[in-house]
Amino acid sequence: MHRRPRAALAAPTALAVTAALTLTGSVTATAAGPAPGDPHRPAVHFTPARNWMNDPNGLIHHDGLYHLYFQYNPEGDRWGNMSWGHATSPDLVHWTERPVAIGFTGQEHVFSGGIVYDEHNTSGLGTPEDPPLVAVYTSAYTPASERPGVQAQSLAYSLDGGYTWERYGGNPVLDIGHGDFRDPKVFWYGEGGYWVMAAVVATEHTVHFYRSENLRDWEFLSDFGPAHAADGIWEVPDLFELPVDGDPQDTRWVLIVNLNPGAVAGGSGAQYFVGDFDGTAFTPDRLVDPGPPAGEVIADFEDGYGGWEVVNDLDGTGSPGPFGDAPANGTLPDQQQVLGWVGDGLANTYLDGDGPRGHATSPEFTIGRDHINLKVGGGHHPDTGNGGHASVGLVVDGEVVRTATGRNTEHLDWVAWDVAEFAGRTARIRIDDDATGRWGHVLVDHIVQSDHPQPGLAAYDWLDHGRDHYAAVSFNDAPGGERITMAWMNNWQYAEATPTAPWRGAMALPRKLELRTVDGRPRLFQNPVDGIEGVYGEPAFRAEHLEVGPEGYALPPAAPGTAYQVELTLRPREAGEIGLRVHEGDGRAAVVGYDARERELFADRTNAGDTGFHHAFPSRSTAGLPLADGAVRLRVVVDTSSVEVYAADGLVAFTELVFPDPAHTGLSLYAEGGRGSVEDVTVRPLVPDGSGH
Repeated sequence: MHRRPRAALAAPTALAVTAALTLTGSVTATAAGPAPGDPHRPAVHFTPARNWMNDPNGLIHHDGLYHLYFQYNPEGDRWGNMSWGHATSPDLVHWTERPVAIGFTGQEHVFSGGIVYDEHNTSGLGTPEDPPLVAVYTSAYTPASERPGVQAQSLAYSLDGGYTWERYGGNPVLDIGHGDFRDPKVFWYGEGGYWVMAAVVATEHTVHFYRSENLRDWEFLSDFGPAHAADGIWEVPDLFELPVDGDPQDTRWVLIVNLNPGAVAGGSGAQYFVGDFDGTAFTPDRLVDPGPPAGEVIADFEDGYGGWEVVNDLDGTGSPGPFGDAPANGTLPDQQQVLGWVGDGLANTYLDGDGPRGHATSPEFTIGRDHINLKVGGGHHPDTGNGGHASVGLVVDGEVVRTATGRNTEHLDWVAWDVAEFAGRTARIRIDDDATGRWGHVLVDHIVQSDHPQPGLAAYDWLDHGRDHYAAVSFNDAPGGERITMAWMNNWQYAEATPTAPWRGAMALPRKLELRTVDGRPRLFQNPVDGIEGVYGEPAFRAEHLEVGPEGYALPPAAPGTAYQVELTLRPREAGEIGLRVHEGDGRAAVVGYDARERELFADRTNAGDTGFHHAFPSRSTAGLPLADGAVRLRVVVDTSSVEVYAADGLVAFTELVFPDPAHTGLSLYAEGGRGSVEDVTVRPLVPDGSGH
């Protein structure tokens, strides 16, 4: 799209604290790394100089610059006084923080939204000679306003390239009288010649689509949802078209829906749907039945324990836990919100906290179908035969033949056991809580014999399988028609408790999206934007082939406070597990590995630096990923307080915050259960000022 040069318009001066900026927006962090007292400020991820930041907003490329607006509290380091902060970049890597763009008024929080370049001045908010940028954002009205508690869509416009903004006098432009109607993303639908808005009714798990000729008057088109992950609220939608396998004649539409909580790794996350948009409605190519499946229910915990043998308080402390006299009806005192159970009751062994131990065993039943499906959540304490587990198991002839455990999340997800080999045999279900430490509890519900396995959250399509990739949204008008997203690198479960100061909140690396066909259907592939290559330093280590066994293999460590990238191919061979340890020191590390037994990639931060600031932070995230020719290729970007993983050329991604001791700079390879190999290894520093070249 042609844009008139703006050489005559001078951009307002950047904030004074950004004078020495490279990437972070703060003079306290330079290309050499964070300053003392600020050890976790990233080197290659955007953070504001100070205060709270969450969702990216209004992403647009205009007059040669990428504009990042974001939810911002100018007054403190926790959520509040919601305004739009602002930063600009020529390459999506080096950022300059600008003054607050659209501020909190006392009557109106400025919630999320998008920006469009109104090239033909359809809104009338500029002139044909000087067309405006128009921000479409959510006005979240406060009790001091005339619309207390209402969320509605409003406009602001800029005539100087996005640096200063004027609110439209006719706001709001779209008001349905709802308290959770928000996050508009607007784009020009060229085939129809009108603007399209996607916005959510968050608590109803629906995306609403509207059209407008002028950005001021909006007509309802259709809605989509609920679908797939819908246990939390839906937020920040985005709809765009992409070619499939690079063919511009074969395109599909992608709808991103962020949700919180209820994501695949626990808490906040972003799912996506691939389908068709005809100018009125979005139709997905694929929908997975969320269950529950048909079959014979073994236990649903709706009428007490129903003949189960329940043993509480194995330690004799007098505790009523872990099972109590009756199933729980959801969340117990001092527990995070429990999600995903069926009906009213479930087995929840958090009664009296994580300390109490006990077990519960079902009445006998005969295995009569090929699968047993059940919902499981809670702590990740698998039954290894050595005690200390919190799990549910299938017992046949006195032997535990199938087990399942949670993933350190209070979200119950479907687990499917293939039990065809035990057809006609007598069995029991046993729930054990023998774990007493953090996350030492298990959640179980709706155990049912079925003819088919019930897909869980992992069967849906996710932008990221890690804990810290939320509010993902794309840039309008990116050069070359590229589709580039940014996301808030955090999770609402613990976002206000992360141990950083004077800032709180960072953005994940910008990602370029592509649709490629996998197993007969289009899937999103994501990789860091090309601009990151501009901060590549000379490789610190290269090797074509390394043998790795239980003794491990130490790689050259990074310098304190620096970022680096590791590219490598893992080939498990005889190893049951193989991977990479980063931020290593004093027996602690963040781990990126491949579990060959489960055929899954994982990111484990349970023993990585400071994990004690919130009980939901320790976690192990997983994603199913079959090997290709016996191997998996990884690209791992390590910063002072994050680890991002791109696997199989970007088919699977993980984003994980970590808060290590700054002295923990170790980097090593490891293998367990046998020997494996690591091939085509390159370790290179990421140097914002280019001094590594």
